[in-house]
Amino acid sequence: MRRIARITAAIIAVSSCSTAPEPLPQEPVISTEPVEAVPEEKPAEAVEPATVPETVPFDPSTVSVELKQATFFDVRALIQGLNSIIQAKDYEAWSSALTGDYKAYYSSTETLAKISEAPVLKRQGIALRTLQDYFIHVVYPSRQNDRVDDIEFIDANRIRAITINAKGERLVLYNLEKIGDTWKIATWR
Repeated sequence: MRRIARITAAIIAVSSCSTAPEPLPQEPVISTEPVEAVPEEKPAEAVEPATVPETVPFDPSTVSVELKQATFFDVRALIQGLNSIIQAKDYEAWSSALTGDYKAYYSSTETLAKISEAPVLKRQGIALRTLQDYFIHVVYPSRQNDRVDDIEFIDANRIRAITINAKGERLVLYNLEKIGDTWKIATWR
């Protein structure tokens, strides 16, 4: 009986000392959601103040003799062409030689009303209502035979076409502005 007690005690001892069973290996889980990367912190960049380019004032004395001569010949040809257009009373061609600002200014009712107050127009009973009226009653009678004697650069794209009268006075014939490659009649003074 002792022998049975020992075997029973040995079985109990062996069964109570057994190790836990190993867990079954699990399959890896594959996720289809993107993993967000943690951004690295970059050191702050030094901020430089924005530099505003200085506007260099235009100096007419810096215009080369060659540029002034070439521009003078271009302007003289333009004015000769304008003389022909005006003599032919070709409003459309004349209108195409104007800047948008010129057209807007001389189309405004305020400007046309002021010009209509000129004694020569009042004597004739002319009231200007459109840019075409201005062309027919002001430009046509006064600008058919203009000539340019000199030019003055205001900046790289704006000049004054000058005529010299019989008294030797320098008079502004046209203010011209270069738009693209074309000189146009402008309104600035």
